[in-house]
This record gives sequence, C-alpha cells and structure tokens, in this order.
Amino acid sequence: MLKLQNIFKFTAIKAVFLLLMCLIPGMYCLASVSGNGTLADPDAMAVSSNNTAAARDAFNGSNATDADANSTVVIQRPDTDFHWYDHRDILPYEYAEVTGQPAPVYSAPLPDPGSARPLRRLDGGFIWVSLQSPTVFKTGSHSWYYINPGEYVLAEELTKRPVSTFKGVDFSTTILKGSCGWVVLDTVTSKIPGIEEYIDGEYLDKHVMVRIQETRFIKGKKWLKLGEKKWVDGSRVALITKAARPDEIPPGVKWIDINLYEQVLQAYDGDLLVYATLVSSGLPGFETPTGLFRIWGKVRMAKMGGGEKGKDYYFLEDVPYHMYFHQGFAIHGAYWHDNFGIKQSHGCVNIAPRDAFWLFGWTTPRVEGGKWGKSRPSNPGTYVFVHY
Repeated sequence: MLKLQNIFKFTAIKAVFLLLMCLIPGMYCLASVSGNGTLADPDAMAVSSNNTAAARDAFNGSNATDADANSTVVIQRPDTDFHWYDHRDILPYEYAEVTGQPAPVYSAPLPDPGSARPLRRLDGGFIWVSLQSPTVFKTGSHSWYYINPGEYVLAEELTKRPVSTFKGVDFSTTILKGSCGWVVLDTVTSKIPGIEEYIDGEYLDKHVMVRIQETRFIKGKKWLKLGEKKWVDGSRVALITKAARPDEIPPGVKWIDINLYEQVLQAYDGDLLVYATLVSSGLPGFETPTGLFRIWGKVRMAKMGGGEKGKDYYFLEDVPYHMYFHQGFAIHGAYWHDNFGIKQSHGCVNIAPRDAFWLFGWTTPRVEGGKWGKSRPSNPGTYVFVHY
C-alpha cells in the first residue's frame, strides 16, 4: 500500500503582521513558525539554460549587489495568471474534501435521500474525491455533486478546495545567478540577523524566490541576508544547490536529485540542470527511503489509500502523475495541499501538480497513449537519487 500525506494546517501570520504594523510600530513580531530546518551550502547556486553556453557553467556562486532597503528582495513570484480551468489537459478534475463524515454515496441525485440505501459511505479519515462535473445538481431541496460514474454525494458533505498553482523553475527558459531559493513559510525580514521577524521589515509570502547575498550563524542558527538590512531565518528558505552526479549514474543520461534536507527536487540531463522545484517528503516515522533508484513504473492517474480508519486512514481519488522509484514509494502530484518545501507525507515525494505533469513527461519509462507504463530494457527508467 502506498504511503501518503498527512496534512498539517499552518496558521497564516499575514493578518497579525498587518495589524501590528498599524497598532504597534517598531515592535518585534513574537509569533514564530518553525520552518523545514534544512538548508545546505548557500554558496552554490544552480543557474542553467539550454539557450546559452554561458549559463551551463553558471554555478559560480556569484553574489548580487546589496539592494536598497526600500526595494523588494523577491526575484520571482508565483504565477497568478495560471487558472486550472484553462488547463484541464494537465488536471482534468476539481477536487473536494469529504468534511461531512460519514458521507453516504448514492447512485443518483435523489429528492429524498433519507428513504434510499446508499451504495457506500465515505468516513473514518482524510478523504478527498474528484468531481466528474463541477456542476451542482438540484433535486428538490437537495444539492449534489457527481463524483464517479453512477455515484453522487450531497454537496453539504463536501468542501471544494483550490489546487496549488505553484510551479518550479524551468532552466531552459530561466537563468538565475547567485545563490537562490524559495521562502517556504510566510515571513518578515529582520534588520539584523538573530532577531526574528522584525516588524517593519519586508513581508515575504510563501513560495516567492529570493537571492542569498550572505550567510551567518548566530548562536548556531543560520541567517540569510537577502538585501540591505533584510535578513531571514535560514530554516524558512529552501535553496537550489548544485548536486553532484553519483558515480553509478553514467554521464549524459537523465537523472533526478531529491535533497531531503532542502526539500528540493532537481532534474538533470547529464550534469546540466534543467528543472528544480520544491517537494514534501516523509514525516518522521514515515521517512522517504534514501539511496539510488530507478523509476520502475509510471501511472498517469490513480486512487490512493491506506492506514486504519479512525486513526491514520486516508483515501484520495485521482492522484495525478505517479512515478514509482522504490517499491510503493513514488514521486507524484499532490492536489490536497500547498505546503511544498515542508515535510509532511507518509513517505512518497509530493510535488505540485504542474511540476508532476512536467516531470512525468520528461522521465522514462515513456507512457505512450495509455494510463501506465513499466520500465524494460528497451524503455528503462530514469535514475532517482534521494539523500540528505
């Protein structure tokens, strides 16, 4: 049985930040949210492009000039122009969490569901369903969602939630210089290192990209300088760092590096970095296995489930773009959260759906026309190197 994701809910601090800005100027923000606690050498930064020869050698660790304290330190923001309804070729469904449990499933939208016997019940854990149609069907005073062929659930039992639109960096179209990474939790910059969330600093949203100018350790804790008088706790930033190709991987072949310390995945063609993004790997007790593997099978979309009802049970419909690299462990898309860059799965490597779509098409074995494919000598799987 595949190991999958438990979800932690992170409380947004933006409202508190704005309130304090209005009411208590100059105070330090006392709220502290732990980050991933995992950062690597900030002096190595991946910069690569298929378009220029210079970019292929751009792992030069160059630092940017200090920015003015009043200017933003953000060098890239999440794409706000992307809308899933325009990209059903990538993800054909909308999704909903089953928040009213037990939720009866019926064969048709009924005017009086209480008088009929349900086909089954959805209960006992963390359950999500895909919506075959986003349309709400009305029968009398009841509203229904169509979740599977011949299956309907009362709309009041489901909560539709948006799917993450996060996407990593495609180095065939993007060149980044210096040491860069993603902010993984909403944070506020400090004027000096060692003091958390200085209240008149710059507010940084989760998943913006920043460039690192300097690294200092204050009482054993890493602090990163992003600009003039703009420092952040290093545990809130996941860095893109150049990965060394393992000797067992032949030169010139495709391979994937998964850095569990950074929570960052990088795709290489030989020694050329072509793509990088954030992951969510296994929690303590559900660790993602480390080592050198090869993708042995791929599935375009499938249900996932496991655990014990009432304890750690989960059931997730139509999980996209599975790439199995070790037994039942897979890299796959996750539509049920947007906390990429933070560990929280049951062992699989979660990536955002847009990243999963790209990686599924880039890796081998190729899936030609069908829903799944298995590696074989004529269609071998891409190497996957998982490490801290």
